[in-house]
Amino acid sequence: MENLYENSCCPKPIGNIFLCSKVAGISNTFETCNTEIKKEYLIKNIVLYNELISKIEESCGSFGTGYPFYALTRDLGGKLPIIEEQIRYNHQLIKESLLSKSSIWPCYQCLQVNGEIMADLKNVCKSCRKIEGSLKPRKVINRLPDMDLWMVCEESNIPKAIEQLTSLFHEYQIQSSDINPIQTMKDLEEIVDQIKQQRIPEKMLPIDAHIIGYSTLLSLIKQVPLILDQSSKSKDTPYLPIHPLSLRKTWQYDDVAYNFIHDFLSSFTEFSLEENLQKILTDVRGVVANNYTLDELYHFLIITGPKSVKERHKTLSLKDRFEERIESWKK
Repeated sequence: MENLYENSCCPKPIGNIFLCSKVAGISNTFETCNTEIKKEYLIKNIVLYNELISKIEESCGSFGTGYPFYALTRDLGGKLPIIEEQIRYNHQLIKESLLSKSSIWPCYQCLQVNGEIMADLKNVCKSCRKIEGSLKPRKVINRLPDMDLWMVCEESNIPKAIEQLTSLFHEYQIQSSDINPIQTMKDLEEIVDQIKQQRIPEKMLPIDAHIIGYSTLLSLIKQVPLILDQSSKSKDTPYLPIHPLSLRKTWQYDDVAYNFIHDFLSSFTEFSLEENLQKILTDVRGVVANNYTLDELYHFLIITGPKSVKERHKTLSLKDRFEERIESWKK
């Protein structure tokens, strides 16, 4: 793969708007290279994260959401599909960069100078008028692959768990994509290049790490059947907000909550949850799977996600995976 910062046919692209298109190209290559090597690499990341969590005495378990969990079975089996919606999303970035009024990406120099003091890229960059909103740093690095991985612990133990997990991440060189976006772009180019060459990368993917309290998660799980029942009767979109601590530059509460209903249906994949929590989760899944048809649950899945979810699930293998997921809950 051509180096992110070198192109013999173009001017040296440090700070060039070309960089945004290059990021989209890296993401496209990652998406289309759906080999067993890539799957093995993704699982390597998940296994390492869970090994680190197991070192934290206060942990009550962990789980994953989003990609690749909605694409794989509960035991991380199955084949990774090529998701056309991701490619469309990347092409949108390429188009927007080509149509930009600017020939440079001012964010590059800004991140180099101010990156360490910018705790939240979304809020800090919001008022900037130097570049279109669609080309601001968070929008660009959102195209790059990462993983949403969660740790569960008692609410009173969250401060101690944060301290330990932060230390372990530092020791094993695991970061969120917000820590150093420019370095994230360079790292992902290297990772994708190695996967393309059928080699498992040494560097880990960026991790969107989240911490949620045990009682909070237990309450959310128990509420799922009630929220679905209310929605089924009212014809409204089921909504159950989840607002965890998330690692961006620092640990923070994001300004927008996740909809737990969507994550519960689409991708919630647990690892070694505390026994009572696992039992409640299994019981609630059984209630949900047996009280609604597959079509009803698929409808809930689609309407609780952003517009991209509907487009993503035009990938037929994802709908098949969802059906397998719901069927497994009945057992």
